[in-house]
Amino acid sequence: SSGINAEYGRRPARKVSEDAEEVEEEGHMRVEDPQNTSRSRRSTTPKRPLAPSEKLKIGQKILEHLQEDENGWPFLYPVDGDEVPHYYTIIPNPMDLSTVEKKLRTNRYRKFETFQEDVELIFLNCFHFNTTKAPAHRAGVKLQRLFHQKLDEYKLR
Repeated sequence: SSGINAEYGRRPARKVSEDAEEVEEEGHMRVEDPQNTSRSRRSTTPKRPLAPSEKLKIGQKILEHLQEDENGWPFLYPVDGDEVPHYYTIIPNPMDLSTVEKKLRTNRYRKFETFQEDVELIFLNCFHFNTTKAPAHRAGVKLQRLFHQKLDEYKLR
């Protein structure tokens, strides 16, 4: 017998103990039964892609990691034009972590990719302006590596 109920064309309901409870997992409800020791079957349907708003929430978490990292110090706020007078003549499109944060908070990003481009712009500007021996350049290399690790961790690149 295939276990299919011929009258209704589906499997009969599984017997579960009174300790069983419904659990939401990856957007689907399943019954978790501590009495049942048999291995549960995982759905073979692919996970749905994340919505842009979900990706941007992850972007906020990633941004917090970058801001809190010891290598984030050169990128936390815009470069002070009084302290570095020629910065804005060399870097036409400045970007920093506080600006990215403000754009996230005010819903200026519609797509995660635009957020990602702004963060990468921080590193491009850093590498263009600073020599490889500059502390800010070295911090940029390390922070970019962290950014890429977080993107990979969340499967966003």
